[in-house]
Amino acid sequence: MKKLFLLVALLAAAPAVFAQDYYGVPDYGLRKNTTRVEFYGGLALPQKNWEVDGLKAANTTWTAGIGFERNVFNFLSLGLDGNYVQFDSDKDPAGNFVRTGIATGLVDARLYLFPAQATRLYVTGGVGIGYVYARKTIGAQRVTKDGTDLAAMLGVGIEFDIDDEWIFGAEGRYYHIKTEEDVKDALNGKEKIHYTAVMIKLGYRF
Repeated sequence: MKKLFLLVALLAAAPAVFAQDYYGVPDYGLRKNTTRVEFYGGLALPQKNWEVDGLKAANTTWTAGIGFERNVFNFLSLGLDGNYVQFDSDKDPAGNFVRTGIATGLVDARLYLFPAQATRLYVTGGVGIGYVYARKTIGAQRVTKDGTDLAAMLGVGIEFDIDDEWIFGAEGRYYHIKTEEDVKDALNGKEKIHYTAVMIKLGYRF
C-alpha cells in the first residue's frame, strides 16, 4: 500500500515539475534599476496659423525618434530622447516653397500609473535643445538659415508588455521650440514653433 501511495504522489508531482521547466511565468510590469531603448515613428501636426510669404508653411508630415529610459523607481523613469521632424510648405505658382527641419535632444521624465501591470499609462515631459533649419527654395536658388535654442515637450502615453523584454505602445506629444534669430528672420519673424506628434513605439528592456 505504501508503494502505491508513493507512485501516485510521484505521478501527481511530475506535471508540475515539467511545467515549471518549460512554461515560465512572464515577468510583466516595471522594475527599479532597469533600462530600455525605444524607437518611435508617426505623424507630426503643425499649428494651423504657420505661414511664410503668404503660404501655409508646414503640412502634416512624418516624425521619428529614439529614446533611452532608466527606471529609478518602478513608477518613475529618467532618460534621454531624440526626435526629428521635417515640415514642407505649400508651393506657390512658381514652385517656390519653404522646408523646416527640427531635431530635438531632451532630458525627460515619466510618471507611470499601474507600473506593476502589463498595461500602463504615463505622463511625460522633457527639456533640452532644438536645432532648427529653414530652407527657402526660390527657383534654382536655395537659402538656408539654422540655429539652436531651447526646446520642451509634454506628452501622455500607453504601453503594453509583449513579453519579458519587448514593449509596444503609443504616445502623443506637444513640442515647443524657440527659434534662433537667423531662423526667426527666415520664417518671417516666427519666434516659437509649436507642433503635436502622434507616434507608436517599440521598446526593448534589459
